[in-house]
Amino acid sequence: MRICLTVALLSLLLLAGLYSNLSEFRQSGTFATDPPSPYVHYTPQGRELGQILVVHGLDSSKEMMNLLSLGLSDAGFNVYAMDLPGHGDSKVGFNAILAGQAINAALDSLGPNTIVIGHSLSGALLLDLAADRSFGTMVLLSPAPTPVDGIRASRVLVLTGRFDLPRIRSFVPRLKDAGAGSIELQTVPWSGHAGYILQPGTIRKIVAWLGGDASRLNTSRRIFFSLLGIVSAMLIAVLWFQGSSIASEPVNPRKTILLYISACTLALLICGAGVVWTGLRLFATDYLVSFVLLMGIALTPWTIRKCTRKFSQIPVGLFAAACVIAFAVFIGSELVHLTVNGGRLWRFAAIALAVLPLSFADEVLLRTIRPWWKAAGIAALTRILMASFMVTGVLTTNRNDAFLVLIVHFIVLLWMALWLIGELLRRRTQDPLATAVFTALIQAWIFAAVFVLT
Repeated sequence: MRICLTVALLSLLLLAGLYSNLSEFRQSGTFATDPPSPYVHYTPQGRELGQILVVHGLDSSKEMMNLLSLGLSDAGFNVYAMDLPGHGDSKVGFNAILAGQAINAALDSLGPNTIVIGHSLSGALLLDLAADRSFGTMVLLSPAPTPVDGIRASRVLVLTGRFDLPRIRSFVPRLKDAGAGSIELQTVPWSGHAGYILQPGTIRKIVAWLGGDASRLNTSRRIFFSLLGIVSAMLIAVLWFQGSSIASEPVNPRKTILLYISACTLALLICGAGVVWTGLRLFATDYLVSFVLLMGIALTPWTIRKCTRKFSQIPVGLFAAACVIAFAVFIGSELVHLTVNGGRLWRFAAIALAVLPLSFADEVLLRTIRPWWKAAGIAALTRILMASFMVTGVLTTNRNDAFLVLIVHFIVLLWMALWLIGELLRRRTQDPLATAVFTALIQAWIFAAVFVLT
């Protein structure tokens, strides 16, 4: 029965992945500019309505703009979605000046009358360019605040989320006074800083504003197949990671939480004096990984003292991590850059080693709390505490890493997702180290693939 269900789910997974990845009108390339900028080119479907350059925001990639780019292509636009320096497939380190130069060089390569769409940081960079360069049409998605002397554009659409960042919500209305042409401001309800980019309604709104036929969009179908692939992969994991209950061991939750608070305090103080893992050169991630490493080291004496189990299932943990990463790349690469190669490979290994001590401590000190929901609740509490201490650190002594404040909620969600997946593997293997290796490898892969090279 399990084999039949697995075959059926794998078929659905392959169907979803093939629908998402096999596109005859999408090709990768690199602008031969200084700096070189990787891009994906989406050829127009039907009569061509114009050419568009789509640029993502900070700590994102061209993959994040994939649904929007595909929707614009459906409507008949010739679309180029590029990676900024340090992001996605770019092999050049990031800085804001270089990013502005990359966008300008790409526009020179594409030629005049190119429509531009920029999110967050790129919205601000396009505003900077619009002070000296004339644009016909601009679409700015939650543009980051930047000094604006004037906007040389005929038409500008500015979208923000209803729950966008306060500084962006206060900045955007001032753009009305800076433009020589028509500037239209719209707010997307029930959305924050980036989520609306993935909403079919927002994509239809942008397409219609640009003069395209919104009825030709296949965005909802693409989202359905992406969700189908994710659900299928999750059900396969549930089928094959099933195991017996985790044996309960005597744990004092209150003392354990105090132990984690002490480890957070130590990590905060040491990182305040100096970030220990600076060699990664991943934007804001050096601080994050250093904090996690120091916490794991601080908890190691208690971890060793309580761990009495033999470790015999590490190959299972390695295999499970490889499967999850492969599924994630196959399905998730439509929305997030998840490829690790070149200079990111050694960073993946370094991050895995750095986060392993804390992952192992979690398995020994928290996972054996029963019932499982109590362990999950305490794990969530410790993740929130870690996030709070990190935010305190970057707002006080490590201001160069303040970008973490904007993404810390995503990091907490990632930690909890890994905790829940780890519960399945721990039940299957009954091995804390195998489960720790599994969660550390997945976390390291995501960090190495997503965060920005500097």
